[in-house]
Amino acid sequence: MNISGIISAPMNIGAVEFLSIAILAIGIYSFLNSRTVIKALISIEIMINAGLVNLIGASSYYGDASGANMTLFVLVIAAAETVVAISIFVAVFRKKGSAGLDVLKLLRW
Repeated sequence: MNISGIISAPMNIGAVEFLSIAILAIGIYSFLNSRTVIKALISIEIMINAGLVNLIGASSYYGDASGANMTLFVLVIAAAETVVAISIFVAVFRKKGSAGLDVLKLLRW
């Protein structure tokens, strides 16, 4: 399936790469400055989405739909991973009553 018919104008791959790098930088900066688990999870999701933006851009540039299919698959896996991480965090929060990253030390053996 050729997706170049879906997009009316050809994409500038340099602009897509710049956008992807900017989103990745925002995700890394927010991850390094996060103090709570929720902010860290959101930062990780932002970094994953930066890679997916790059994948969609390359897929559109080369006129192939497999990048869009892979992006959808990765988004579903990332959503499931986030649900599991939040459920673990909620269980730890109910036990200890703290939302900091230092609480994750409790998950060690």
